[in-house]
Amino acid sequence: MTLHVRSVRNARLTTCNYGLSRVAFRGPRRPTDGAYVACIGSSETFARNVTQPFPNLLEDRTGTVCINLGQQMAGPDLFLQDDAVRALIHDASAMVLQVMGAANLSNRFYKVHPRRNDRFIAPKPALRQLYPDVDFTGVAFTGHLLTKLVEKDPVRFSQVRAVLQRSWVRRMRQLVGLAKGPVHLLWFAPRDPRSPAVDGHDPNLVTPKMLGALEEAGAKLTTVIYEGCPGALPQSPDADDHRRVASALSKAMGRGLK
Repeated sequence: MTLHVRSVRNARLTTCNYGLSRVAFRGPRRPTDGAYVACIGSSETFARNVTQPFPNLLEDRTGTVCINLGQQMAGPDLFLQDDAVRALIHDASAMVLQVMGAANLSNRFYKVHPRRNDRFIAPKPALRQLYPDVDFTGVAFTGHLLTKLVEKDPVRFSQVRAVLQRSWVRRMRQLVGLAKGPVHLLWFAPRDPRSPAVDGHDPNLVTPKMLGALEEAGAKLTTVIYEGCPGALPQSPDADDHRRVASALSKAMGRGLK
């Protein structure tokens, strides 16, 4: 086990690794030799600026170990490509799967970093052919990339959006399929899941139809909407929001996890 410590505002944030995974997850490291809940997600789950993220609070409420496998700006690729995480998902008594945005994944138009999924690595030939008038030099992040493509031509961007959405559904369903226990799909975002998926609004590009595809695969949706900090980008949930998530998930799961 590798343990790292860094500051979170006035608190000490520990990170750790599980198995042979190279990804530094939010600590403290939790035991995996008994029943546990695997909490998969992005920045909201990792909760860099919150001392007690919802997995900690959910463990207190349910009495079952909850492993925080959230990662900053993660997409489904990070978890699907990590054998240690795949094993943790399979062996878990239940999984919480946060709804992540659809931009941070490799697809037929572009490639992202395998662990830092918000990092744009390179365009693929299909994207260069679709956007021959775009210079990708200096584009380092997927958010910057998508903004650039939309501004250049929103009609052409509709093709990129469709590919991202199909890829997201396919890979999120793969994550759901890894779990042998119940899957609790968590919408933890600053917008209502029934609202239109406006480009750039987290979870980026995700629509009600896409969520429905995961529910059809057996996931049960829990929704917590937060306001975030006015004027701050990106918006992030506070301690009260994490308490609301823990409360909602514990009710959805019941007390039968032990």
